[in-house]
This record gives sequence, C-alpha cells and structure tokens, in this order.
Amino acid sequence: MRIGRWGSLCVLCILATSLAACRTPLALVPSLPESTSTVTVRTRLEQPFYSPADGLAAVELRINLPSSFGPEERPSLGGGGVLRVFYAPEHDPRYPDTDFYAWPESQGWLGELLPGRLVGQVFLSRYPYLDGITVRVGTYGADIGRGTGRLRTDVSAIVREAPIAGRELAALPGGGAVEVIGSREGWIRVRLPDGRIGYIDRALFAELPPPTRENTGLLVLRLYRAGDGELLREAHLDVRALSDESHVTFRFAPVPDSYRVEYRFTVEAVGSAPGHAVTLWGNPSTGELVFRPSYAPVVLAEVSLDSGRWSGVQNTLEVRFPPIRPTRDTYLRFVIESGERPLVVHWSMVRPPGNLPLRSQDDPGIWGGVVFNARYLDDVPMATVFQAGVGRAIRLFLNDPPLVAVYALILASIALLVGWSWRSRGR
Repeated sequence: MRIGRWGSLCVLCILATSLAACRTPLALVPSLPESTSTVTVRTRLEQPFYSPADGLAAVELRINLPSSFGPEERPSLGGGGVLRVFYAPEHDPRYPDTDFYAWPESQGWLGELLPGRLVGQVFLSRYPYLDGITVRVGTYGADIGRGTGRLRTDVSAIVREAPIAGRELAALPGGGAVEVIGSREGWIRVRLPDGRIGYIDRALFAELPPPTRENTGLLVLRLYRAGDGELLREAHLDVRALSDESHVTFRFAPVPDSYRVEYRFTVEAVGSAPGHAVTLWGNPSTGELVFRPSYAPVVLAEVSLDSGRWSGVQNTLEVRFPPIRPTRDTYLRFVIESGERPLVVHWSMVRPPGNLPLRSQDDPGIWGGVVFNARYLDDVPMATVFQAGVGRAIRLFLNDPPLVAVYALILASIALLVGWSWRSRGR
C-alpha cells in the first residue's frame, strides 16, 4: 500500500503528538549515592529534602534486613517500624527569616509600633494549611532590665553562646551573682567576668533586675488574600506577655487550600502609647518585615516498613503509599520510627536535594543524608525529556567542533539515502 508524501507527513504528525502525550516516571535522584556508614535507629530518625514534583508515592531506603528468614518467608523487617511523611516548611529557605539565630547588622528594629501605623507584607504561601505568621519582636526591656541577677542555689548554670541550643561557653555555680544586660528568646543575656557575652536559661535565676518599662495594648495581625483583598483570618497577641528580642507567632485557624496562593498580612498595635509599645524586626530602609509563615502539621502518609518490597539487587526496601499532592516545589521530610527491634539505615556524605542532613535522636553527630530515593506518579512528558536531551546534545557538539562535522556528515548521508530511496520508488 502506497501512502504518499502527505500520508507520510500525517504519520509523522501522529508520532510527534503521541510523543508529546507519552510520559515517563520520575525519581528524586538518578541513582542512590554510595553508603558512607550506617546509623542504628532505636527511637526516631528523620530526613528532610526538596521535592521537585507532585505525586510522591514511594520511598526507597537502603536498610539492613535481618540475616535469616523462615521457610517460604518473604524478606522483610518484621519489627513493626513505621515511616511517615510530612511537609517541612521549617526547612524552606525562601522566606525572609532564614536563620532562627541570626540577627544580621543589615537588619534592625522598625521603631515603636503605635496605633494608626500598619506594617505589612505580601508573600507566596508554598504549602497548604497555613496557620500562622512568625515575626521578631522587641520590647525595649519590658520583660527584664539591666543590673545584677542571682542564680538559684540548687543548680549550676550553663552559659551558652546563643539561646536554647548555642555552644556551651561556661558553667557557673549555683547561688552566684551575674551581670544581666538583657534577654533574647526568653533567655537572659549576661556578661561574664572575662567580658564574653552569653545566655542562661531564665528558669535558673532566683532574682532578676526589674523591667525598665511597661508596655500596653495588643498586636493585631490580619491576613488577606492578595488577589481580591478578602479578609481571611485575624489573630491577637498581648504585648505584656512578650519577651524582648524573641520570635512570636500569630496563630489562626488553618487555611487548607493555601498552596501556591499569594497573601498579604498587616500588623498594627491597639491600645499602645509612646514609651509603652513594642517594635518589630525587619529592614529599616525598606520597611519590610523579617517573618516566616507557619503551617499546621499534617501526616501525609503513614506506612509500615514491614510491608515494604525488598530489592536484592539494590539492597533497598521500597515502601509505597497513595500519591501525595501537592508536593511540587516543596520541602518534605520522612520520619522513621523503630518498633520492636532497632533499624540499621545507611547514610552517605552525599545529601539529598535540598542539602539538608538527617536528624537522629540516637546519633545526633551525623551530618550526611539517608541513602534513599523517592518515586513520583506526577510523570514528566516525553517531549520535555526529548527537548532536554537535544539541548544537552547541542551543548556537547558546541564543545567539540570535530564531532559536529562527523555527525553532520552522517546526517547528510542519511538524508541523501532517504531522498534517493523515495525517488527510486516514485515518491
């Protein structure tokens, strides 16, 4: 049967359309990294990572299985371990408050927030279940003043370089006097006899200098949809309960459909007065706030590790679950909890996309990442793969001109042969 030139063109068009419609499955990484060592999970381990696609449906772990099985038994862990998947917005670096402990000199306090003054910001929410906005607040010493504090007699006090989890600087005996110069995150800032500045947990003090002022009123946050200006949520904070130089979060009922939605929020003071008001941290030159959205924790998937599928070729265990959406352009974390027996999980110095380390309750000194891969059911169009391949080929040719000439000659020869064949057949 002869289909002619137009028929051939139609066939080519159909093939091109089919190519554009075909899709190929997507994995987080092309291949698993080499194992550096293993970590024993007796309680809990978690691994955050950046997710580039929608439809997360499986996690593949390199994990040691028990060495022996009964007759006809399928290789499995058999210890009751569980894997759970969560969003991890706390690891997302794309908001102004990227480092909890950093107070850069390029930023500063925006001045007293008095009635009639609005401070606001527009932002893109990258996750569902938006439930709060965290800002940094200053009270001008309304929670603690400068002077001499005295430690409790029944405990010694650890002085840290930064509040909460800073490096240990010194240990002070109980009952001693300490020079107090302020506070941050609810911890007391002190000056040691050698001039070093550090922080001590407020609960370790028996006496503290009195506050230098008393603030009054409320902070009111209002959340609007940026597109139409609709007021969605409102939250209040009593300024008398705030600590100087600390993070505070305005909590409100979760907004389930907040993924990839642009919002605007404003903060204003109600009932404050000059000399009795708080301030917010931001960029004084632009008036922009340093802030971070918060999101309600949601278990996206929960699956027993005993149900995983073992691969003897890769020495991996793959656990599957219903596809999770949305996961495109988000940070996720999976949590592994042991059951009746410890789990031995492989880790590598090569971290997963997002470059975040694993966190182990049993071995907190590991800075590498879990050896794992993630599988998605949000497939990639074959046309996209084809275009990417062509682009890489062009870049390769441009870097090697002799290779370009050889390939051009081969393609020209093929074209001549095809043309001669068509003409010889009367096409």
